Amino acid sequence: MKIGLILSHEGLAGIWTLGCQGGAFLAAAELNAAGGVLGQEIDIVQVDSGESRDSACKAAQRLALDENVDAVIGLQSSDLRPAVRRGLAGLAPYIYTPHYEGGFCGPGTAPLGITDSEVLNPSLDWLAQHRGGKRFFFVGNDYIWPRVAHGTTEEAVRGAGGRFVGQALMPLGQRDYAPVLDAIRKAHADVVVIAMLGEDSVCFNRAFAEDGLASSVIRLNLAFDETQLLALADVGTENLFAAQAYFDTSRGDGRDALAERYDACFSGQRPTMTANAVGCYDAIYLVAAIARQVGRIDGCQMAHFLRPRLQRDRAYHMIGRSDAAAGVRLAEAEGIDFVVRSAFSS
Repeated sequence: MKIGLILSHEGLAGIWTLGCQGGAFLAAAELNAAGGVLGQEIDIVQVDSGESRDSACKAAQRLALDENVDAVIGLQSSDLRPAVRRGLAGLAPYIYTPHYEGGFCGPGTAPLGITDSEVLNPSLDWLAQHRGGKRFFFVGNDYIWPRVAHGTTEEAVRGAGGRFVGQALMPLGQRDYAPVLDAIRKAHADVVVIAMLGEDSVCFNRAFAEDGLASSVIRLNLAFDETQLLALADVGTENLFAAQAYFDTSRGDGRDALAERYDACFSGQRPTMTANAVGCYDAIYLVAAIARQVGRIDGCQMAHFLRPRLQRDRAYHMIGRSDAAAGVRLAEAEGIDFVVRSAFSS
């Protein structure tokens, strides 16, 4: 059984690649040790999606047509997701693993990540109640996920009884943050919600701290994990929050044994297991579950199985982890670790 693993090996999302590979490799090794899937061993085929729609589409075409994979697992920015689906042309199912804006991702596609509304509604309410957040500012990249997250943030702010005081959408890769930081200061924001991709989020948080805002303004980062936090170790992480389904310092849902197997497998040669690594691990098991549900290893039939929307709770039920998508944790940075302050049910 051939499973394609499509990731951005460089660029803004490249910061997550090693962990995602580790999660997928570990799951494949476990399944192979248990006899494979329907008697076949899993072989992972890796390709680089690049950072453009064209490169992502061509990478997916290569997996579907040249490599003849039976399924594809990917972590891409939301603007590349349709290109991957287009490149696969219904020849294989596409398991999309990261935090995303929510909604239907198209036929043949199963999203496993948490969504903005699941994160923002409880997190902003908690920050309003426990940290005095009243004035909220939004900062994001200018593409589909942050644009949708902007609207979701406005709704969540209203629900928390706060006031939305400003927003800024910046091109991918922009490094001149002075106008945005000045706008945050002038708006007297209590909380800044940040929806930026990978390395962009690291660079903005670094500039935020160096500008002196970290001591007085709370940051809530979306799609932000320990890998990015580690990149900020030498600058201020004061008042920095993130919300995820998994943090390595507060695993829960029976993930302790998984993290121990991951650490033993890679002996520190890969980043700490993060939410993204867990997503790719679970995605391999979901592919196996779909194949067993279909009754054969056939990419077209497996993709057809996903033509109706597969809800995340059902996906986790299929892999025997009905509790794994049960909630979201809000954590605060302390040095290079996250400490969970609250947990919310979905």
